[in-house]
Amino acid sequence: MAIAGASTAAYRVADHRHTDDSDDEDALIRLAQAGDGAAFGQLYDRYLPSIYRYTYSKTSSRSAAEDLTSETFLRAFRAIARRPRAQLNFAAWLVTIARNVVIDHHRSGWSRLAIVTDEITPQVDDAVGPEQAALLSVSTATVRDALTRLPDDQRECLVLRFFAGLSISETAAAMDRTDGAIKQLQFRATNRLRQVVKDR
Repeated sequence: MAIAGASTAAYRVADHRHTDDSDDEDALIRLAQAGDGAAFGQLYDRYLPSIYRYTYSKTSSRSAAEDLTSETFLRAFRAIARRPRAQLNFAAWLVTIARNVVIDHHRSGWSRLAIVTDEITPQVDDAVGPEQAALLSVSTATVRDALTRLPDDQRECLVLRFFAGLSISETAAAMDRTDGAIKQLQFRATNRLRQVVKDR
């Protein structure tokens, strides 16, 4: 499983992590927890694009994002055997690790935090609601600037939902909130974002 040496192109592949059912993922997690590297490799392939988008949105640097993504999966691989499956929302757990990796990265003084860049495109659910549609109507550069003007929790919610591509439930788990709280936060964040864009 080549984690550290993955090419940039690998990070740009389409995110197919929701194509397999949850039973398949449960089986992969159980195997990975038992030390099966190939099973963890399949989880890695499935979640790599989302985690890369997340770290890239926090660094604005391809090389830094690749390093942070690799570190995220290395930490996950080392820790997965200690995580009971009943308590493990895998996507949210990975984002929590990635968030900690990014925090460590910025504390080290390697680079300045940047929220979004022109080179990534928001990942929107197939069932686009009015909040998501608001994000689709403006350019990425405008979204980048507007996101920097949002409160931290609103910005994090939108980054997790539309750039990392997490579901409501996964975002709720990653932010330690209920599904309902995330829906409200997303609604407030997209309304605030719309107003910021309008006032530019």
